Amino acid sequence: MSSQNDRSYLEEKLETSIKTDKQTIAFTFQIERIKLDNPAEISFLKEINPKIKKEITMMDDELSILHTIPNTFTLLPRMEQAEERDRLMISYKIVQQAELHSLTRIHLIVCPENIVLDQGLNPYFLHFGVKESLPPYEKNSENLLKEAKATVAAITDNQYSFQQYVNHYETLKLSDFTKRVFGAQSLDELLGIIEERIQQINEEKSLLMTVNKKTWKLNRYVLYGVTLCLIPALVYSLYSLFFLQPKQESFIYAQEKFLNNEFSEVVTVLQPYELDEMPKVTQYELSLSYIINESLAEDQKEVIRNTVSLQSDPLYFKYWIHIGRGNAEEALDIARYLEDRQLIMYGLLKYKEQVKADDELNTDERQQLLAEIDGEIKEYTAELKEAGLISKEEEQETTSEQAQEKPQGQTEGASAPANTDAQKAVNQTKQTTTTNGQGEKSPQ
Repeated sequence: MSSQNDRSYLEEKLETSIKTDKQTIAFTFQIERIKLDNPAEISFLKEINPKIKKEITMMDDELSILHTIPNTFTLLPRMEQAEERDRLMISYKIVQQAELHSLTRIHLIVCPENIVLDQGLNPYFLHFGVKESLPPYEKNSENLLKEAKATVAAITDNQYSFQQYVNHYETLKLSDFTKRVFGAQSLDELLGIIEERIQQINEEKSLLMTVNKKTWKLNRYVLYGVTLCLIPALVYSLYSLFFLQPKQESFIYAQEKFLNNEFSEVVTVLQPYELDEMPKVTQYELSLSYIINESLAEDQKEVIRNTVSLQSDPLYFKYWIHIGRGNAEEALDIARYLEDRQLIMYGLLKYKEQVKADDELNTDERQQLLAEIDGEIKEYTAELKEAGLISKEEEQETTSEQAQEKPQGQTEGASAPANTDAQKAVNQTKQTTTTNGQGEKSPQ
């Protein structure tokens, strides 16, 4: 016997013990609690739903009714995975049987535990009450309607159990359909509510296309694959729309300004773009624009312009762009890679200018950097002198100007000597260099 707290709704209503083992369900009644006197009174129950075999055994103090269901039958509580339409069809058939039941001596008790299904989803009731023999002894239409509504709710909306629905439906949070179910005033009205919902599902289903699960999975994987292939194209399209197209428009616009000799506008338009983003022609145009905007005499600019052409190594373009953008240190790296002493000298002088103007450096750091730069300038000046690319007078003048510069903590007017040195470096280029086919300089 089950404990009082574990007893199901059916066990409580019938005052019985129910045990389920595979395809058998046994109802055991205490003789003293039922009105039955002789098993012959209920022997006709074997003829109701003959597909379900019944063995009725009466002992001294117990009555046992063993139901054996076919292997193809299913217990109603195990239908959780059924589709909504199937659940509604089962509910409809259960309510329909309850409404059509007209035997006055045999009484129904409607709950999921008392129902099994065949493969056609047709419901069969296990236990029937018999007047003056087995509970329930009398027909209670009000209670039957409540049981039917709770059974429909438990089948179609398994948010709660049957016992919760039948005992506490008034306090539960119900779905719209379940509210309508419990609002039914008769079994016939309940059938109409279920019919209406089945019709809605049929209409919805007519708008859908049913496909084989294997085909659906294949189509889904194909869709995923196509989507993955399209993502790069979509990303590239967005990138082109928001980045490449505006960039190309800027390059074209800069070229127009270059051809119109509006060199300052060329610099402004191309300022947002990195060197590696620009084609070679654009780099050439920008480098010449920076050269023309340098603080040099016209003849000095002309000398440099003659050393830069479309046939030149692109590193020369990058050198002058870095110079123009104030990246003298990067320009120096390029000049050292090219092993061009004149460009190195000019880069050192521009770098010296930037160090003097850098407010983020403290005095010690500035002095150390300037000392290193001056040392390198002297070294390259000596090399240029030894190669005959600079006169002794120019060397002495450069050394004298370096000695006369203000202390490093005083930055006012510091750019003028450096600019003079830069101009001298350009003069040296003018006097001593020519350009080969790649734009590289060689001593005369």
